Amino acid sequence: MGKIVEVLLDETHCFRPEDSKTNFCIAIPVHRDFDSLEFICSYEPKTLADEDIARQSVKEGLEKYVPAEYREHYGNWRDYLPILNFVTLSVDYGERYVGCAHRHAPEQRHIISREFSSPGFFKTPAAAGAWRAVLNVHAIVSGEVRYHLQVNGLDTV
Repeated sequence: MGKIVEVLLDETHCFRPEDSKTNFCIAIPVHRDFDSLEFICSYEPKTLADEDIARQSVKEGLEKYVPAEYREHYGNWRDYLPILNFVTLSVDYGERYVGCAHRHAPEQRHIISREFSSPGFFKTPAAAGAWRAVLNVHAIVSGEVRYHLQVNGLDTV
């Protein structure tokens, strides 16, 4: 048995630090019923490579969240490395929440179908209609993050 794949969506979006703590919605045109939908997502870079920016970010975080009298107990700024970008995926079908993949891996693959769905997603028929991906932009700590999302309709042959 093989799979027939129809690419329903193939997009790349760029996020910057000012996009942190926002959601970005993407309509997914599903024009017919499929056996399952496959979501392939990736983003890069995962880590902040610039040590000067990382040091400043840790310092600002400690100043914002830790009272001054306790900061000496929080160790060296390098103890908090690596500083990570974090973007996650949620999926809706019509007005129904289908689930989410709030995982740190920068490359992921998720399946949604009537019989099986990846962890974090409800079993849901891959029916024609108004599907939506929501990119939850938790933190962008590097200058720019490129997020790639491909959605495929799959049918078993």
